Amino acid sequence: MATRKTPPKSLATESEATRLAQLIHELGDYAHVSVRAERGHLCVYVGDDEDAVARLTPAAGGQYGLSFHNHTGRWEPMPVSGEMAHVARDMINHLGIYFDKVNFSNGNSRSGY
Repeated sequence: MATRKTPPKSLATESEATRLAQLIHELGDYAHVSVRAERGHLCVYVGDDEDAVARLTPAAGGQYGLSFHNHTGRWEPMPVSGEMAHVARDMINHLGIYFDKVNFSNGNSRSGY
């Protein structure tokens, strides 16, 4: 009886991380968002945060799946997959509030607010 071999999963590369960062930056004011290839995934960071907010996982055929890093520290898969540009748009549409800049310079930081 012949056994079927499963093709190995592709691992995310630094060039893919650079491409994803470019796609995110093109979608709005997201210059403070960075992407790194880590442990086979494309991890998306906001500002100086040490924890990734989201990650794209490569799948067969140039497709990616999206996961969100929840408050408990677990990765939660989201019902989003497709080519990188599609997943980047959906990520910003679904998780955009997590990618917004934090701006405390509007004068409301005084006591009494």
